[in-house]
Amino acid sequence: MKSKPDPVRLDAWDVRILSEIQSDGRISKSELAKRVHLSASACSERLRVLQAAGIIEGFYARLSPALIRGIISIMVEVVLDRHRLEDQRHFETAIQEIPEILDCWAVGGRIDYLMRVSSPSMAAYQDFMERLLQAGLGIDQYYSLVVTKPVKSNSPIPLSALRQR
Repeated sequence: MKSKPDPVRLDAWDVRILSEIQSDGRISKSELAKRVHLSASACSERLRVLQAAGIIEGFYARLSPALIRGIISIMVEVVLDRHRLEDQRHFETAIQEIPEILDCWAVGGRIDYLMRVSSPSMAAYQDFMERLLQAGLGIDQYYSLVVTKPVKSNSPIPLSALRQR
């Protein structure tokens, strides 16, 4: 399990760069430099530092599940049978290798984890969950919430509050 990285102090230039690349990850470095009013070399260096610090985790395409036939999304609430640190680590390590689990968050409250799962059908999802339960991950209970339509997703992190500091 990864240790939590130290937070990085961002200045106004960094916030501008991050805002631009969140809205357009394919922007060229020269266009990015123009938009944030920096020289190309200064902008490239800041971008390199933000990537090295882990603030920028990667660049990828956001696909529309609604336009890809045969994909359903299910939110799965998971409760572990034990809550020891080693049990949590075991679960968190194991799910890293499961491609159907798109996202997983450790949460506080009545459940331990919230996962976003992708499946080609409800029958395939049920098979997936049966395999997950038999995998020895310490799952005591799970609750499935089928996504009927996306209302808001993959929104950029609002960085406007950082500009005011």
